[in-house]
Amino acid sequence: MNDRDVDALTRTLAPRLRMIAAVARTEHITHAAEELDMPQPTLSRALARLQEELGMALVERTGRGIRLTRAGRLLLPHVERALDDLRQGVAELTGAEEGRVALTFLPTLGVEVVPVLLRGFRAEHPGVRFTLTQEPWAESLRRLASGGADLALTSPLPSGPGLSSAVLHTQYLRLVVPEHHPLAASADGAVALSAARDEFILLKPGRGVRHLTDRLSDRAGFTPRVAFEADDIATARGLVAAGLGVSVLPARPRGPLSGTVELRIRDGQAERPVGVVWPREGSGGGYEPPAVALFRDYVRRVGPKVLPDLTG
Repeated sequence: MNDRDVDALTRTLAPRLRMIAAVARTEHITHAAEELDMPQPTLSRALARLQEELGMALVERTGRGIRLTRAGRLLLPHVERALDDLRQGVAELTGAEEGRVALTFLPTLGVEVVPVLLRGFRAEHPGVRFTLTQEPWAESLRRLASGGADLALTSPLPSGPGLSSAVLHTQYLRLVVPEHHPLAASADGAVALSAARDEFILLKPGRGVRHLTDRLSDRAGFTPRVAFEADDIATARGLVAAGLGVSVLPARPRGPLSGTVELRIRDGQAERPVGVVWPREGSGGGYEPPAVALFRDYVRRVGPKVLPDLTG
């Protein structure tokens, strides 16, 4: 949408504000009417109605022209700011290059993944602004479903109605054990999850990895004994290295943390898809700002190239 279209929408939304601003600029009813593209009698009647509703005069005659009264002059800066804000809002709503994207993402993606994606996107589209929220998996999906965010970078991806998603990268889940753990010497580096009889370092409920761990343990037919519930993956990995238990975590791209061994899990679907999620077409009022679509397309194009080296 170009500037002319934005101005047209602003005129539709704020005729009275524009009327006051035009009178202030021109100090002439006829000239103001021409600027507003309306008949002079129509403008005069509209001004009279507005002043009657407010209970005060906003304009006064000065010879052949008019000018704002003291009340009008006091109101004018607020009118101009309101028009500027409204125009910016219309531009964000309709323009791909001036819009705003509300993005929610996992804490683990905030260290490198999100900054890399935002830096690359803003190099191409510097006018787009972002509202960022960093939060766990369950909260992120709730925010998206309620309309509090446009897009979510998260894992695992939802399967219910109302949300669409695209996988950007799939991580394998590993049973992470201390380096001197009996299972660390497994001949082929793979174990059944039920073989771990230790206490588990789990992530707190509502975290995506915790959801996947619960699902895997249910399928394996056992309930882990919980030693500690961590806020994040890095903490859980460090506590395993300290010998406080074992954990199910994504494979570390740079190799196991010192003091730990990562074992393949024989139980099926031991993986963690990371992707982008957005409201399905037809939900959320049926409208998607162009800037949101532009950023989502960028993430789907660039994300698979950067996530494998930055997650975990």
